[in-house]
Amino acid sequence: MIVETECPACGTALTSLPEAEPWCGSCEWNLDLFLPDPSQGRMGRRIGRAQHRAGFRSDLLLALSTADTPVTRGPHRALLAVSALLMAVVVAAFVTGAWLIAVHDSFLLVLLGLVVLGVGAAFRPRFGRLKPLLEHGYRIEPGDAPAVHGLIDRVAASLDVPAPDVVILDSAFSAGVATVGLRRRRVLVLGVPLLLALRPQQVVALIGHELGHLKYDDNRRALLTQPARTTFGRLSNMVRPHPRLLENGTLTPPIRLLIHLVGGTVSWLLWGVHVGLNTLAKGDDRRVELRADAMSARAAGTTAALETLDVLAMLPSVTHYVTNSHVPEGEAATKWRGFLRVVQDREAETASAWRQLSIRTRVSLFASHPAPGRRHQWLSGQPVQEATVVPNEAESARIEQEIAPYAEAMHRTMLDAAPWRH
Repeated sequence: MIVETECPACGTALTSLPEAEPWCGSCEWNLDLFLPDPSQGRMGRRIGRAQHRAGFRSDLLLALSTADTPVTRGPHRALLAVSALLMAVVVAAFVTGAWLIAVHDSFLLVLLGLVVLGVGAAFRPRFGRLKPLLEHGYRIEPGDAPAVHGLIDRVAASLDVPAPDVVILDSAFSAGVATVGLRRRRVLVLGVPLLLALRPQQVVALIGHELGHLKYDDNRRALLTQPARTTFGRLSNMVRPHPRLLENGTLTPPIRLLIHLVGGTVSWLLWGVHVGLNTLAKGDDRRVELRADAMSARAAGTTAALETLDVLAMLPSVTHYVTNSHVPEGEAATKWRGFLRVVQDREAETASAWRQLSIRTRVSLFASHPAPGRRHQWLSGQPVQEATVVPNEAESARIEQEIAPYAEAMHRTMLDAAPWRH
């Protein structure tokens, strides 16, 4: 039940959901509320608040953007320049470390060379690997799931997008694409629970969004700016004083104070650079998500694309229905789909509230996607598009049949991990 009171800013009735502070859906009063993690130290909470505010502003800019918003290449070029400089430092570290090890006989210089090599290795660019994506997922070949691959190929053809080289089904309530390895293989990852939560046309919207990233080679752009976007944040975490260190009784108060002042100051400075660079990058990220959501609407139609965003916003209220309880063997997909559809139908009246709440709870400067509520705001303001890919009932039934064995495998994994099995 939505609890309503009056907004102190504009007088509009407030909206709320269970265990959530009320907010105004009209002027967004209190929607930017930051809820700190009690387990974090004071500095961690301050950093969390800063990146939450920056993420909130960034997502708001997304909702206010239009397809005609001019592309500003300056920030992207600045990130490329910083990345190039950082990679030059990494190369210099490798060369210096190898030189110290090869030329000198001194144990200390050789040890220093190993340390320098370790630093270079720690900050090298990551090209990604396929193996980690398969740790909690299954690679499906066209012969294993012809209907799933057929739908993906149809969506790719309708969007003029290269089809993924690898398709993986995993156990997450999410989906994504990656380009991995030196060969830059395109990988599409679809979460089985999310597929079960979506209706057929919404599945098309989900696939359309993810393939939209492949159309513009967004992963390559992210790889080129990766050093600038990650290096200073990792350095900040490395030098940030840990709360347990500051509480160590063996250290004298002056030493603890010195560690806090020096380490904290350096960490803050590095984090400030990190936030600044990622704020620059968010402009590019917004355009990336606009393009991908436009591709989603182009493939599945605007209505299905908006419905999919509503499902994503409602995920916190449905994820716990995918459990090992009340699921007979061989019926995981059927039971879970039934549970998910029932709760979605039950929460249909509060869909707009969940959508708005996501603007508060799913916001972060470093989130992989803007909040579903902000994406819904932008897409609902665009021209309505009709679907170009519509799976028929027979095709949808075959897709559900092909997904079922993977849901069953997830169920067996849950049972094996259950406490009573050990």
